[in-house]
Amino acid sequence: MKYVTAGLLLLLVMSGCSTAGKFGSENYIVDLEQQRYCIEGRSACRYFSLIGPSYREGWIADAFGMPEQYYSWTGGELATIVLNPPDGSYQPELIGGRQYRLPPTFATHMVWDVLAMEYFSLYRDDEGFQEHWPQPRRFSVPP
Repeated sequence: MKYVTAGLLLLLVMSGCSTAGKFGSENYIVDLEQQRYCIEGRSACRYFSLIGPSYREGWIADAFGMPEQYYSWTGGELATIVLNPPDGSYQPELIGGRQYRLPPTFATHMVWDVLAMEYFSLYRDDEGFQEHWPQPRRFSVPP
């Protein structure tokens, strides 16, 4: 029984490792025209305006290495932050019009995670028919 349990545990760990490189490896697209933050190649998008009712701005600030203090941003201010990362950790790539590509980093994942959590908190179906709590992407890349 001990070997079966150890084998199952090893199998779970290995299966987690095989998806770790895939999950969260997509770039992000910032669409300034529609004020959206999207996962490239998917239809998954969140509006930057979701940061308005949030109390998680500090999570994003911390991910970008910003000083610890109280933050409250509008959607446009958050878009400016992701396009001009305070820690200088990446350079956005203009891909056409008012759209930019961002690399998958801890900070860009954190922005997605916070917007996804806000969306879920505001629009989830309390009857249990909506999706489950969003899976964090920020843990797929080392900070």
